[in-house]
Amino acid sequence: MDTLTLMADPIKVYRTAAFAPLAQDIKRFGALLTAEAARRYDAALLVDARRRKVCAERDTALGPVLYLLHQGRRLAGLAGAFTPTDDGLMNAVCLRDVGQRLEAQGISLDLTARKRSIVYRRGDEAILVLAQHDGYAFAALRRLYKALIDTEAYSEMQLYTYLTPEALRELEQVLYAPARGSRPLDRQRLRLFALPRPDGGVHSPVTLP
Repeated sequence: MDTLTLMADPIKVYRTAAFAPLAQDIKRFGALLTAEAARRYDAALLVDARRRKVCAERDTALGPVLYLLHQGRRLAGLAGAFTPTDDGLMNAVCLRDVGQRLEAQGISLDLTARKRSIVYRRGDEAILVLAQHDGYAFAALRRLYKALIDTEAYSEMQLYTYLTPEALRELEQVLYAPARGSRPLDRQRLRLFALPRPDGGVHSPVTLP
């Protein structure tokens, strides 16, 4: 890092390599709450990262979120340009939330087996973890269940969301006790969990299964 002086105010200018840890951190799950980044990185580095197009900030319903721009994608080993949607960013925040909680319990994560998901092992069982901030479409879950659980590709699917308790109960009803004519899904093999929404950009403590 170099320091320049302009009109008596020191300006920190970071070498490109200094942004690599931040870029890799954002890349890992696809997004990073700005409030979390502020706790993990020097404030001046974050300012310079946005100025140098390493990352950008977008306001979302979960709070301001950082995502990679071209320079950051290159530092993280990603090719080409990509502009995420707001939903995509919030889903990435939710996945990061789950991933960090699992790691805090000593669980080793595989982030390469399936895009935008987590896989971990429990003995001989492969567990697939999905995260969507606003819940799931029943038809999509039925297709996933048929493709991944009925075929024994995974022993269990765990679905995490920031739904309210009331909305979670509605989704549980559709999944586990659907209207006549629809097959109920096994609640032991497709498990649904609600996480507390980030409060002011900070994840609340919660115990995972």
